[in-house]
Amino acid sequence: MEPGRGGRRIQGVVRLLPVLLLLVLSSSHAGKLPPVPTFKPAPPPPGVAGLRVCVQGGARYQLDEGGHVRFLEHGHRFPDNTLSVTQSYDRAGRLTGITVRQTGFAGRVLDVRGTFDARGRLVRETGFRAAGMGTPLRAYLRAVPGNLRC
Repeated sequence: MEPGRGGRRIQGVVRLLPVLLLLVLSSSHAGKLPPVPTFKPAPPPPGVAGLRVCVQGGARYQLDEGGHVRFLEHGHRFPDNTLSVTQSYDRAGRLTGITVRQTGFAGRVLDVRGTFDARGRLVRETGFRAAGMGTPLRAYLRAVPGNLRC
């Protein structure tokens, strides 16, 4: 054996000793630990500000006491971008507004609010659009199903 080689081995064993001790101790007590709890996802709240919440077909609806849709939320989430669309309606069921938020791998690309008149015409648009984000707000609208049952 060359001089100095045995010293390196001992140093290596000394460095591994705490790790080995931890492994032995943790495995000996593993059977005594309680199981990791699993929980079901929380259901949507039954109502928000007097509105009933309903989730169907990838969209979230908020309905008033009369069963009329007041808000419709939809969108998507991918690892590199998200899209969130919120449509708002008056008591008569007419579209009053839309909020569209979109992020990409470079950050925020769209954060726009549109307001509609009683005839459904876009009368005002405010917010931020990144360069190249010229898609009209109407392209983000999703129709409210006529047979919505919640």
